[in-house]
Amino acid sequence: MKFRAKAMGSDPIKILIVDDDERVLIELERLLEGEGYSTVTAWGWREALELCERTRFDLVLVDEHLGDLESPALLEGLRRTQPLAFQILMHTQRGRKSNGAVCKWEHADMKARIRRYIAA
Repeated sequence: MKFRAKAMGSDPIKILIVDDDERVLIELERLLEGEGYSTVTAWGWREALELCERTRFDLVLVDEHLGDLESPALLEGLRRTQPLAFQILMHTQRGRKSNGAVCKWEHADMKARIRRYIAA
């Protein structure tokens, strides 16, 4: 599969982190770069869509509560700008269920879920 082949290659897996809380962006960026991933952060949905028009990402972490836009609308926009094989992982501090795979915002859980997506 695409992720497994890329993980064994020289380029790190590129992850876009989308949130409207700067503290969350900084913490996830630090956590994931410490695991060897390449990260790009977007403060909100507009910036995320602009980045996705210019850059191809392997995985996107999206906060399910992004102010004035519901995450399902953002996810639809992301799916239009990224390849069909593109994986999306939802995350939230609240642990509530949503349309995507929800990853509670805990370090060990976040890393484990990302590894599962990459290995799939």
